[in-house]
Amino acid sequence: MQNIYNLLIKHFKNLKIKKGDNVLVYTKLSSFGIIDQNFHKKFINILIKYIGPKGTIAMPSYTFEDKNFIFKIKQIKENYSTSVVIKEFFKKKVTRSKRLIHSHLILGNKANIFKGKIDPSISLGKNSDFDLMTKNNFKCVYIGCSIKEGGTFLVHLEYLNNVPYRKKIKIKKRIRENNKIKIIDVNYFRRPKNISYDFDKTFGEIIKIGAPVTKSKLRFGMSYSIYMKDFLHYGNKLFKKNIYAMIKNG
Repeated sequence: MQNIYNLLIKHFKNLKIKKGDNVLVYTKLSSFGIIDQNFHKKFINILIKYIGPKGTIAMPSYTFEDKNFIFKIKQIKENYSTSVVIKEFFKKKVTRSKRLIHSHLILGNKANIFKGKIDPSISLGKNSDFDLMTKNNFKCVYIGCSIKEGGTFLVHLEYLNNVPYRKKIKIKKRIRENNKIKIIDVNYFRRPKNISYDFDKTFGEIIKIGAPVTKSKLRFGMSYSIYMKDFLHYGNKLFKKNIYAMIKNG
């Protein structure tokens, strides 16, 4: 445990993550190359202790299921994006944002901003979780995963920049509240089937034009950290220069 503790603390510091930071964390713990069936539990506990009560940890709890799926705020859906890390984090006393597609689990000082008048029809763009986190000085932190594996903020940037190859649509989603099922039209951005994306290339271009990104190498991968305000500023700058920046060979 002590060796894992020291390893993780060193890695967080290498990423310039500090006590009291607000972080949106995506993970791929296999990149550490550690064989320990409880590594995900140790990771969560060490991260919570390191960030401390003055900071905030958010993690994705996304649901892309069909229209018959019923969203329950106190129950996370088993799907390809629900890792053992997410399951472990959900066991803590987290707040969950009431978003029917891009929902997040939040623990810490800023959890209250995801309560109250949250519009479940909003997934991306203005007044989304990503917008709230940007305004509250969150960082995007990718622990051992590529931007392709956790690059939803880039989709948020596509939405904000109204890219011409995606179409704004409404998707009917169902939510259970007070023992009643409501149908809500969620605003979304349809991804075309005939276009290939290159998330990592786009992130690299954002770095090239000046975005301050911190990197830290792992045994089988890399971790990244960037303030969302910087991600937004330099991402918008890139899309202004090339609206097709997300497209492979675009």
